[in-house]
Amino acid sequence: MRFILDIIYLFAACAYLPSFVFKGKHRLGIRQRFGIYAPDIRIAFKANQPRLWLHAVSVGEIKAAAALIEALRSRFPGLRFVISTITPTGNTVARQLAAREDIVIYFPFDLSLVVKKAVSMINPAAVLIMETEIWPNFIHELSAQHIPVAIVNGRISDKAFPRYRRGKFIFQEALKNIGIFCMQTENDASRIIELGADKQKVHIAGNIKFDQVKPAAASLPLRLGLKAHERLLVAGSTHDNEEEMITRVFLKLKPKYSFLRLLLAPRHPHRAAAVEKMLKQNGLFVQLISRLAADEREIEKDAVFLLDVMGILNRVYRLADIVFIGGSLVRHGGQNPIEAAACGKPVVFGRYMYNFSKIAKMFLDNKAALSVSDEDGLFTALDELLRDPGKKKQLAQNAQRLVDKNKGSVQRIIELLEKKSFFAKYG
Repeated sequence: MRFILDIIYLFAACAYLPSFVFKGKHRLGIRQRFGIYAPDIRIAFKANQPRLWLHAVSVGEIKAAAALIEALRSRFPGLRFVISTITPTGNTVARQLAAREDIVIYFPFDLSLVVKKAVSMINPAAVLIMETEIWPNFIHELSAQHIPVAIVNGRISDKAFPRYRRGKFIFQEALKNIGIFCMQTENDASRIIELGADKQKVHIAGNIKFDQVKPAAASLPLRLGLKAHERLLVAGSTHDNEEEMITRVFLKLKPKYSFLRLLLAPRHPHRAAAVEKMLKQNGLFVQLISRLAADEREIEKDAVFLLDVMGILNRVYRLADIVFIGGSLVRHGGQNPIEAAACGKPVVFGRYMYNFSKIAKMFLDNKAALSVSDEDGLFTALDELLRDPGKKKQLAQNAQRLVDKNKGSVQRIIELLEKKSFFAKYG
């Protein structure tokens, strides 16, 4: 079976090869993805201390893992982590999250020889996989080396489920080797059981993104120079073509609300140059967040702020008066609104929230967010909130109340794992 998996994976890798060739960002960490590590990392692996390997594919999963990592550090003071990601942006955020003695790596390719080498070298005491990253060869190798593995904050989106179901014959064997599944909802639990997970191992623990760590105001590295009367609209995790729509809406609102300021935060910071060019073409001054500390001149009075660095969106949300959730005006599937809501901010998102459909419905059912269909709808919604501070305040309070009501997942996950003696080696 592992030979067949290797063949399937190699075919998939060949199809993905052009992306590695033409997109330099995908080549980052390529040696680590083949299980080849620098000498300092190899020495760290050999240190005589049990490590917990936590895998999270990208930025969203890493940021969600922050609360779990913090809670585990508190529960087990000597715990050291190996944190793996697949994307470069996720790797960057993981490095910001990691403690001095933690190790951050790129996740190995799921080829039997590669994962065997990586698992043997890292020799983790246990493995936590965020959400539902099912890598059959990796999970098989963990089982062969008697290393316990758990799925935490597990979810299977409407978009991903049909793909998993088509490949059920591949995944069901891997699922048998997973010790416990801590799923977000009943729907996620039933889906993982349908794919082959043992019902007795599946538990509903909620969504740990509701437990996200809120940064202290004192830790904010930003000094935007906003006046007391000014109000900041933050468009977070935006995508191509979305920034143009938001900019047009902003330009329509500005004559009516002179106190309105805008901060755009592209989902992928490498797009900042293209977004900056678009803003300047629309006659707007641009202030890059990366230049705030170094730039001694006064910030232009009506400059649009552009977030071009990783890892501080949560802190940016703390400065917002209204937050628009990106990836939802275009067919990307949206981003998670919990982070902004946890900061007590009124939330607006577009109709394309299918990657977070259950969360979006939860927000709308609790009157904790506004949903808009298009650019005109976004203008109308923002106009209403700016015109009616009472409604804006109520929306923010509803969002904060929803987050507070759903907290506690991290503690439930730790309790479930402890019942399975998952942390036996950590004392």
